[in-house]
Amino acid sequence: MKQLLLTICLTAACLTAGAQTIEQTLLSMHKEKETFVAPFIETTVMPKMKKETVKKGTMYFAAPDALLMKYSDPAGDYSLIKDGKFNVKRKANVQSVPMNPKNKSQLYTLRETLLGSLTGDLKRVAEENEAEVSCKEAAGKYHCTLTKKQPKAAGVNTLELIYDKRTGALLSLKLIQANGNYTVYDTPDIKSGVSISADTWNVQAK
Repeated sequence: MKQLLLTICLTAACLTAGAQTIEQTLLSMHKEKETFVAPFIETTVMPKMKKETVKKGTMYFAAPDALLMKYSDPAGDYSLIKDGKFNVKRKANVQSVPMNPKNKSQLYTLRETLLGSLTGDLKRVAEENEAEVSCKEAAGKYHCTLTKKQPKAAGVNTLELIYDKRTGALLSLKLIQANGNYTVYDTPDIKSGVSISADTWNVQAK
């Protein structure tokens, strides 16, 4: 009986260690001064309304906290995280929101989610979303699910992330809301170590 209990405990410990190892591995695969450029596809689905919206563009990232999502469809739109602000342009509407960790907003949570996901920092994403992390390996990829500890009646309750096991690059980020709507960011072809010119970030002046 004691031997059986010991075996069960050791098995549970191994499973826990395995999950932690995936998280630690992903974090260790990203560099302090990492840069990358990638095409992205943003798909928003509203199942109850049978509506799907697809947007496309190019993503630029420079660690630790500069991220530009420049849309080619719809052309002219962008999301820019830089210098402590979250700047968003949708058609003619431009919004600039200071990021204050003491006065968190939905944009602040999205900022932390995007930056943490791109750098493989699942702990950062989990803490910001008050979620638990579960990871597994399948078909050469790491599949991680973050589930809010106390689900809300509105907003994002679940996040699903897929990483390339070989490079640690984020391939997909899915944000699932309480009402069943979800948004997926697919980045299937990330080019790391790319030099990004200073002019790239000046979208507001263009």
